[in-house]
Amino acid sequence: MSGPRPLPAVLTVLVVEDNPGDARLVELYLHEDPARPFKVVKAARLSEGLAALQAQPIDVVLLDLSLPDSFGMDSLARLRTASPTVPVVVLTGTSDEALALEALRQGAQDYLVKGQGDGELVRRAIRYAIGRSAADAALRQSESRFRALFDNAGTGVILSDAGGNYIHCNPAFCTMVGYSDAELQAMTYRDITHPDDVDAHRQMRDDMMAGRLDSYELTKRYIRRDGATVWARLTVTAMREGPDNETRFTVAVVEDVTERKRLEDHMRLAATVFESTGEGLFVTDEMRRIIHVNPAFTELTGYPADEVIGRTPRFLASGRHPPEFYDVIFKTLAETGKWQGEIWNRRKTGEMFAEWLNISVVRNERGELSNYVAVFSDITSRKQDEERLSYAANHDPLTRLPNRTLFQERLSRALTRAHRNQSIVALLFIDLDFFKQVNDTLGHLAGDILLQQVAERLSSCIRQGDTVARLAGDEFTVILEEIGEPRDGAVVAHKILSLLAEPFDLQGHEARISSSIGVALYPSDGGDAQTLIKLADAAMYRAKHQGRNACRFHSETVNALAFERLALESALRHAVERGEFLLHYQPIFDARTGAVVAAEALLRWRHPDFGLIMPNQFLPLAEETGLILPIGRFVLDQACRQAKSWLDAGHAGLKVGINLSLRQLRAPELIEDIAAALETSALPPGALELDVPESAIIDKGQDVDAIFTQFKTLGVRMAIDAFGSGYSSFSFLRKLPSNTLKIDQSFVRDAASGAEESEIVTAIVAVARGLHLSVVAPGIESQEQLDHLTKYDCDMVQGFLFAHPMPAEELTAFLLAGKPPASLPVKPPA
Repeated sequence: MSGPRPLPAVLTVLVVEDNPGDARLVELYLHEDPARPFKVVKAARLSEGLAALQAQPIDVVLLDLSLPDSFGMDSLARLRTASPTVPVVVLTGTSDEALALEALRQGAQDYLVKGQGDGELVRRAIRYAIGRSAADAALRQSESRFRALFDNAGTGVILSDAGGNYIHCNPAFCTMVGYSDAELQAMTYRDITHPDDVDAHRQMRDDMMAGRLDSYELTKRYIRRDGATVWARLTVTAMREGPDNETRFTVAVVEDVTERKRLEDHMRLAATVFESTGEGLFVTDEMRRIIHVNPAFTELTGYPADEVIGRTPRFLASGRHPPEFYDVIFKTLAETGKWQGEIWNRRKTGEMFAEWLNISVVRNERGELSNYVAVFSDITSRKQDEERLSYAANHDPLTRLPNRTLFQERLSRALTRAHRNQSIVALLFIDLDFFKQVNDTLGHLAGDILLQQVAERLSSCIRQGDTVARLAGDEFTVILEEIGEPRDGAVVAHKILSLLAEPFDLQGHEARISSSIGVALYPSDGGDAQTLIKLADAAMYRAKHQGRNACRFHSETVNALAFERLALESALRHAVERGEFLLHYQPIFDARTGAVVAAEALLRWRHPDFGLIMPNQFLPLAEETGLILPIGRFVLDQACRQAKSWLDAGHAGLKVGINLSLRQLRAPELIEDIAAALETSALPPGALELDVPESAIIDKGQDVDAIFTQFKTLGVRMAIDAFGSGYSSFSFLRKLPSNTLKIDQSFVRDAASGAEESEIVTAIVAVARGLHLSVVAPGIESQEQLDHLTKYDCDMVQGFLFAHPMPAEELTAFLLAGKPPASLPVKPPA
């Protein structure tokens, strides 16, 4: 706070006095002060004095109350109205104390009696008046501020006397309780306090009145004028006065806490529910970190609070749901603010349990996400009950296979997936032959056992994802999804026929049955489930009528093709077992000397009924079925033995080439098979050249570099076959430890007629030269092709123009003759 304002260096005094002598005497008194000069302005009438106040700043007024144009208190009132803040010293002609006191009440700061006192008294009165005026102004300002604060405070303020009577209440409190200030001034605190809270409030006031308390705080209820209850928080302070420091008044600051009380009660109730509910409940922050869990959470999950606070709920994940499941949950929460549904989680023990989960988003007053609240209940028992009921409703109780209801559902889903994936579904309709005889002769128990064993055998024939169902009696169905071609359905059907034809042990009694199978295909035979069932059933009856223990497709064309291929596969398997394969060899010639430098081993199949079968008729099937692996071992063994025979006969430097397929390259036992063939035949590794198709080199699923490194370790030679067709990276080719490039035969055939093909052949030869590789031009069938290829300077040539593939003994005779082909011009040595 600032101190009293200092007086100005020169005080301007307005003397309003109609007696010139009195005015002159005051002027002389003022000029006697050696420390402070005074400026005196004189006025004989009140109107002159009011004009002087308007004309210049006046520090103090000495006012005679008896003037020609004004008299008594009226003079003072007019002066105060004209200038409310200027200090006034009243000059009176008598020593009437009553008049002087009235003047002071009306706003004068002091009074002087004319003719009494001296100059010091006059000057002191002036200084006192100025000081008191400043104090009065500060007090008025303080009162104004207090009044503004009292009237405009947002909280209630009450001034009460010692008996609890309201003296003054501010507007905020009046609004709170619904009464006006005037109405409250006729009441005590007891009149509007809730009856249940009166005694507590009275006791605290009594303690304050007795001097035991200077202040107190109290939460209580008021009864509003409209009968509603208002909760309020009071801070009451004693105002003590007098020499005995007696409490005469109290000031109470009253805060309306009705909403806070309601929220506290709500939170208390929520906390009780939170802690007491049987449902698990946890709260996370906006980053999904757990900040609170209830006891039921611990009971349901096995995790105490101190082990989960600060962690995200991911530690509960069962692993049963894919990431997309959780993505959907949080997408829904972001869009709608809540999510509910079934979810599988895992207890601390590792046990999985099902829960019904409700998650809600909590946002702050700015609408920002602040928390997630999750409530869950254990529904494992209910799910188990549901699953048992669902299983009973959808499965045959005897065989535990899907029943007709579940079969229809799975078939519809299979067709939907097949339509989406553009794939084939095969439906097999199976009826047991001679089941009735078993049932009649051995009894129903034996019949039931037979059906159970049939179910087991059928289930062993299918892949995971396929379905075996029992429709009724001895009727079964099989749904085969994602099959590549009708033959796949025929393979499964024949496997079923074979398994069901084997004898059954029915509690010591042997029983033999067979089966009749009908097959319908989606989408070629029918586009919906009912059509497929009808067609498969009809095909089954055709199989039964043709002699039982048979399978029929709905389409006769498909039936023929499927079983023709199935028969070919069966014959191919027997060919491996019976040794029906043999090798022919096609010589490869040095383009400069015409000498035979290598022989390519080519597979042939001598079928007992159809004679010699060429590779293009059976190798694709062998590759697809995996039979290429045992066939490949036969080729390796025979070719290495024959090559060793030629070396022993004196044909030094002769190499034998063997073609490897993509499936062989992927077989983990390939290196072992090659090493075994070399060891058994005693063939030097450098005499064996492995031809790898270029398509295998660019296969992303194949570690070609590792395979070629293993070939190099064995010491065998490597050739890249059909080079140029796959557009291999030359930088990748440079890293491979290969020895030979074989130009793709399509470029050899077309080199004479196309400029583009000629450029490719030129590039291939240039690359081979840069990498120090030999170049073979295979598939030469005409003199024109040979003449055109001569200019490319290939190292070796091969083709029907020079020699056809031939049995080993014929090639032996060819080698002994030692004559170069007539079509191949032999260049003289340089």
